[in-house]
Amino acid sequence: MYLLKNIKEPLEFSTINDIVVQDGFVNYFDFAICFAELLESNQITELKGDKTLYVISPEGTEAVESVEDKIFVSVKEKALRSALRLLAFNRSGSRTRSRVEKAEKGYKLICSIEDSEKTLLHIEVFLTDAHYAEKLRVNYDERAEIIYKGVLSLLSGEVNFLFDE
Repeated sequence: MYLLKNIKEPLEFSTINDIVVQDGFVNYFDFAICFAELLESNQITELKGDKTLYVISPEGTEAVESVEDKIFVSVKEKALRSALRLLAFNRSGSRTRSRVEKAEKGYKLICSIEDSEKTLLHIEVFLTDAHYAEKLRVNYDERAEIIYKGVLSLLSGEVNFLFDE
Protein backbone atom coordinates (compact mmCIF):
# COMPACT_ATOMS: atom_id res chain seq x y z
CA MET A 1 0.00 0.00 0.00
CA TYR A 2 2.96 2.31 0.69
CA LEU A 3 4.09 1.86 -2.91
CA LEU A 4 0.62 2.42 -4.39
CA LYS A 5 0.28 5.58 -2.29
CA ASN A 6 3.60 6.96 -3.53
CA ILE A 7 3.47 5.81 -7.15
CA LYS A 8 0.10 7.56 -7.50
CA GLU A 9 -1.17 5.72 -10.56
CA PRO A 10 -3.37 2.70 -11.22
CA LEU A 11 -1.42 -0.52 -11.79
CA GLU A 12 -2.21 -4.04 -12.96
CA PHE A 13 -1.98 -6.91 -10.47
CA SER A 14 1.02 -8.41 -12.30
CA THR A 15 2.91 -5.11 -12.15
CA ILE A 16 2.19 -4.69 -8.43
CA ASN A 17 3.32 -8.28 -7.88
CA ASP A 18 6.56 -7.71 -9.81
CA ILE A 19 7.25 -4.55 -7.83
CA VAL A 20 6.62 -6.15 -4.45
CA VAL A 21 8.51 -9.42 -4.93
CA GLN A 22 11.50 -8.11 -6.91
CA ASP A 23 13.59 -7.12 -3.88
CA GLY A 24 12.87 -10.33 -1.99
CA PHE A 25 11.10 -8.70 0.97
CA VAL A 26 7.92 -10.65 0.15
CA ASN A 27 7.33 -13.89 -1.76
CA TYR A 28 4.54 -14.38 -4.29
CA PHE A 29 2.27 -16.46 -2.04
CA ASP A 30 2.40 -14.01 0.86
CA PHE A 31 1.78 -11.16 -1.57
CA ALA A 32 -1.24 -12.87 -3.17
CA ILE A 33 -2.83 -13.59 0.21
CA CYS A 34 -2.19 -10.08 1.51
CA PHE A 35 -3.42 -8.48 -1.71
CA ALA A 36 -6.70 -10.41 -1.53
CA GLU A 37 -7.15 -9.30 2.09
CA LEU A 38 -6.46 -5.67 1.17
CA LEU A 39 -9.07 -5.85 -1.60
CA GLU A 40 -11.60 -7.47 0.71
CA SER A 41 -11.06 -4.82 3.39
CA ASN A 42 -11.33 -1.99 0.81
CA GLN A 43 -7.76 -0.82 1.39
CA ILE A 44 -7.18 -1.23 -2.36
CA THR A 45 -9.77 -0.40 -5.00
CA GLU A 46 -10.28 -2.26 -8.28
CA LEU A 47 -10.85 -0.13 -11.39
CA LYS A 48 -12.62 -1.89 -14.26
CA GLY A 49 -11.85 -0.98 -17.86
CA ASP A 50 -9.89 -2.48 -20.75
CA LYS A 51 -7.56 -3.83 -18.06
CA THR A 52 -8.26 -4.33 -14.38
CA LEU A 53 -6.19 -1.80 -12.48
CA TYR A 54 -5.76 -1.16 -8.77
CA VAL A 55 -5.25 1.97 -6.68
CA ILE A 56 -5.01 2.62 -2.99
CA SER A 57 -8.33 3.67 -1.47
CA PRO A 58 -8.80 6.60 0.93
CA GLU A 59 -9.04 4.01 3.74
CA GLY A 60 -5.76 2.47 2.56
CA THR A 61 -4.07 5.87 2.42
CA GLU A 62 -5.19 6.55 5.98
CA ALA A 63 -3.88 3.16 7.11
CA VAL A 64 -0.49 3.73 5.45
CA GLU A 65 -0.16 7.18 6.96
CA SER A 66 -0.84 5.78 10.43
CA VAL A 67 2.10 3.32 10.21
CA GLU A 68 4.40 4.93 7.63
CA ASP A 69 6.77 6.36 10.24
CA LYS A 70 7.29 2.84 11.65
CA ILE A 71 8.72 1.50 8.36
CA PHE A 72 12.51 1.82 8.12
CA VAL A 73 13.47 4.72 5.85
CA SER A 74 15.99 2.52 4.03
CA VAL A 75 13.29 -0.07 3.25
CA LYS A 76 10.86 2.58 2.01
CA GLU A 77 13.51 4.25 -0.17
CA LYS A 78 14.77 0.98 -1.63
CA ALA A 79 11.27 -0.32 -2.35
CA LEU A 80 10.15 2.93 -4.00
CA ARG A 81 13.37 3.25 -6.03
CA SER A 82 13.01 -0.36 -7.24
CA ALA A 83 9.34 0.18 -8.08
CA LEU A 84 10.04 3.33 -10.09
CA ARG A 85 12.90 1.63 -11.92
CA LEU A 86 10.69 -1.34 -12.87
CA LEU A 87 7.89 0.98 -14.06
CA ALA A 88 10.35 2.99 -16.16
CA PHE A 89 11.71 -0.25 -17.62
CA ASN A 90 8.19 -1.39 -18.52
CA ARG A 91 7.12 2.00 -19.93
CA SER A 92 10.12 2.33 -22.18
CA GLY A 93 8.79 -0.50 -24.31
CA SER A 94 11.90 -2.49 -23.57
CA ARG A 95 12.04 -6.00 -24.89
CA THR A 96 14.39 -8.75 -23.92
CA ARG A 97 16.10 -11.20 -26.21
CA SER A 98 18.21 -14.25 -25.46
CA ARG A 99 19.67 -17.13 -27.37
CA VAL A 100 22.26 -19.86 -27.05
CA GLU A 101 24.60 -20.37 -29.99
CA LYS A 102 27.05 -23.16 -30.64
CA ALA A 103 30.62 -21.89 -30.51
CA GLU A 104 34.04 -23.46 -30.86
CA LYS A 105 34.53 -25.72 -27.81
CA GLY A 106 31.29 -24.61 -26.17
CA TYR A 107 28.31 -22.30 -26.36
CA LYS A 108 27.62 -18.57 -26.29
CA LEU A 109 24.74 -17.18 -24.28
CA ILE A 110 23.72 -13.85 -25.78
CA CYS A 111 21.26 -11.64 -23.89
CA SER A 112 20.05 -8.12 -24.57
CA ILE A 113 17.52 -5.53 -23.55
CA GLU A 114 16.48 -3.08 -26.26
CA ASP A 115 13.93 -0.35 -26.66
CA SER A 116 12.82 1.27 -29.90
CA GLU A 117 15.90 3.50 -30.06
CA LYS A 118 18.83 1.81 -28.34
CA THR A 119 20.35 -1.23 -26.72
CA LEU A 120 20.20 -0.90 -22.94
CA LEU A 121 22.14 -4.08 -22.20
CA HIS A 122 24.06 -6.61 -24.25
CA ILE A 123 25.87 -9.51 -22.60
CA GLU A 124 27.68 -12.37 -24.26
CA VAL A 125 29.00 -15.23 -22.11
CA PHE A 126 30.99 -18.29 -23.13
CA LEU A 127 29.93 -21.57 -21.48
CA THR A 128 31.14 -25.12 -21.99
CA ASP A 129 27.89 -26.94 -21.21
CA ALA A 130 24.73 -26.66 -23.35
CA HIS A 131 22.33 -27.51 -20.50
CA TYR A 132 23.90 -24.90 -18.23
CA ALA A 133 23.74 -22.30 -21.00
CA GLU A 134 20.05 -23.07 -21.52
CA LYS A 135 19.39 -22.87 -17.76
CA LEU A 136 21.00 -19.41 -17.66
CA ARG A 137 19.00 -18.32 -20.72
CA VAL A 138 15.71 -19.34 -19.08
CA ASN A 139 16.68 -17.54 -15.87
CA TYR A 140 17.51 -14.41 -17.86
CA ASP A 141 14.15 -14.55 -19.66
CA GLU A 142 12.32 -14.82 -16.34
CA ARG A 143 14.32 -12.12 -14.54
CA ALA A 144 15.76 -9.74 -17.13
CA GLU A 145 14.89 -6.57 -15.20
CA ILE A 146 16.45 -7.91 -12.00
CA ILE A 147 19.57 -9.01 -13.90
CA TYR A 148 19.77 -5.55 -15.49
CA LYS A 149 19.44 -4.01 -12.04
CA GLY A 150 22.16 -6.34 -10.74
CA VAL A 151 24.57 -5.42 -13.53
CA LEU A 152 24.01 -1.70 -12.85
CA SER A 153 24.48 -2.29 -9.12
CA LEU A 154 27.74 -4.13 -9.67
CA LEU A 155 29.06 -1.52 -12.09
CA SER A 156 28.15 1.33 -9.74
CA GLY A 157 29.66 -0.42 -6.71
CA GLU A 158 26.30 -0.68 -4.94
CA VAL A 159 26.59 -4.42 -4.43
CA ASN A 160 24.41 -4.54 -1.30
CA PHE A 161 21.50 -5.17 -3.71
CA LEU A 162 22.92 -8.63 -4.31
CA PHE A 163 23.17 -9.54 -0.64
CA ASP A 164 19.82 -8.15 0.52
CA GLU A 165 17.87 -11.14 -0.83
